[in-house]
Amino acid sequence: MKRLILTAAIITMIGSNSFAEDKILAKVNGKAITESDLNNAIEKLPEKYLSLRNNPKFRKEVLKTLIDQELLFQEAQKEGILSDPKVKKQIEDAKKQIIINALLEKHLKLNEVKVSDEEARAFYERNKNRFTDANGKQVPFESLKPFIIQTLKEQKRQEALMAAFNRFVKELKKKNSVITEEFLEVSSLNSFFTKSLAW
Repeated sequence: MKRLILTAAIITMIGSNSFAEDKILAKVNGKAITESDLNNAIEKLPEKYLSLRNNPKFRKEVLKTLIDQELLFQEAQKEGILSDPKVKKQIEDAKKQIIINALLEKHLKLNEVKVSDEEARAFYERNKNRFTDANGKQVPFESLKPFIIQTLKEQKRQEALMAAFNRFVKELKKKNSVITEEFLEVSSLNSFFTKSLAW
């Protein structure tokens, strides 16, 4: 009996946590903006903002932006903006890009990029004339080291990403049929000459 009561209590606890209502933070003409909408918006921000995710003032600012966006979107719907052929094309292009990005995210897995102190020091030495303060005084390497390492990591990551992208696209081209404009023009020309000769 005790075991049955304990099991029921656990199920109740799990149920109350997993099916808890998403807190509504604002409503725009009846359209709810929830806690999870806010959290998702914050998670999509650049990494430098993520340390502020629990800052009440920052969260309030992001919520204000979400409210403004919803107001603008609703106004666009009222004015029939979504029916504009130019807008439809832009939406289609954006949708295509989102799908491509999801595909690339799935297939282009990169190892962690590392930058040694020696690489950072070499970069500093090569660009020493750029590292001066407002008075023209040389900024020491140690002060700039974290910035240089981060910059070089991003550069290496971009290079690795580009190489992986090119490999992936090359493989896809091998597996699929791709006909370029030049080939089509040559084919049309050959077809024209063949028909001319036959005539």
